[in-house]
Amino acid sequence: MSLQYALRHRWQQSVSRAVLWLLIGCAGVVHAAPLSATDSSPSGEVEVFGDRGIQISIDGGTATLLPLSAPLSLSAGKHVITATQGRMTLTSQVEVRAGRALEVRFNFNVQAVSVTIPPHALLLEQYQGIPKAAETELAVTTVRALSKQRLTLLSPARDTVLPSDCHKQIPCLVAQAQQQEADYTVVLSIAALPKAPGESVSDLQNYQIFGQIIDRSVESEASSVTDSCTSCSVTALQDKLRQILPELASSALSRTKGILRIQTEPSQAELFASGVRLGTAPLQRKMWAGTIDLRAELPGYQAVERRVVISPNAEMDVALTLEPDQHEPAEVRKRRVIVIGQKVPVVREPRPRWRLFAGGIGIGVGSLLIGFGSGALAVDGTCIRPPMGAALHCDNLYSTFNLGTGLVASGSAIAIGGILTMAWPGRVIPQPSPPSQGASK
Repeated sequence: MSLQYALRHRWQQSVSRAVLWLLIGCAGVVHAAPLSATDSSPSGEVEVFGDRGIQISIDGGTATLLPLSAPLSLSAGKHVITATQGRMTLTSQVEVRAGRALEVRFNFNVQAVSVTIPPHALLLEQYQGIPKAAETELAVTTVRALSKQRLTLLSPARDTVLPSDCHKQIPCLVAQAQQQEADYTVVLSIAALPKAPGESVSDLQNYQIFGQIIDRSVESEASSVTDSCTSCSVTALQDKLRQILPELASSALSRTKGILRIQTEPSQAELFASGVRLGTAPLQRKMWAGTIDLRAELPGYQAVERRVVISPNAEMDVALTLEPDQHEPAEVRKRRVIVIGQKVPVVREPRPRWRLFAGGIGIGVGSLLIGFGSGALAVDGTCIRPPMGAALHCDNLYSTFNLGTGLVASGSAIAIGGILTMAWPGRVIPQPSPPSQGASK
């Protein structure tokens, strides 16, 4: 009996403990549920910052304490984030976009809330000669390494088809960033190099690594890295990525920019910065802070060069004047002659006689009707017969207002039609084009 009692007592204790842990687990799930998107609907990430111990709640849900172990995953749409510290409360309404990130900072010292959008980057990866399982491990390592620099990574849309050489063309990479509304494009290419003949077969491999970050606003490269991993396993290759990718992102995000505005006289000159074409003047665009050699070119004018220093986070205006090229050969200048505004005489046929006759008749009939109408309007409201004897008022009056108005309106329309019929010019007779001038022979 004692053995049965002991077993029964131990079984009851085990059940009680299991129920207790189940309740604690459910409570933990209920506690965390309001802070995350619990369904498969589109969601975004919100990272909340503040002093340790601040209570955070989402949309009036259960509160949790800062710091959070990970960003909040919230469904796309508007949410209200409330922070409480003692008796003080701060509230912020945020708009969460699917696949995007936000940063919310609560500062109770100045009673302020700041909402910022961290930089977003489109990640384009290329793997050559690497097994699929290893590709997955390398992709996870890449995302974690770049995220340490507070860079939010985006993937291309499922229906996106990139040109085969897009990874090597900066305009294409800039266009992809614009399409995804990203600030940067990150290109990562990892290729397994073929083994030399006679080399032993093993899991170790030689790898070539190339990383590049393109800044969408400047439309140029922000940073790049080329490295290799000799006789590396997949684990060693991951360690190499953890080493070079944060430096790649930090170098790109720390570069400062300025705004450059360029005017030329005359306009439409081709502009180059350190040999790279920028466009035609007038031009305004972001540039890397530092010194550049600016050059303006226009056919028929002498090229102008100027060294420009762009200050960080500043705006700069540059005006360039191009002088005519006096040493240009006469034959070349002759080819540049452009004839503008040469008038070709217009010859028309005479007006048809039937239009002249019809127009004259219209003018005559219209004038006649206007005359009758004017007479009718003139006698409207007057006595048909003058008052006789001691009578001061007429018993019978003319009521010709409507008739007079109709005759005047009709006559005016007919007369105007007659005038237009007579005045309309005859048909244009096509003339041969004059010979062009200024063409070189």
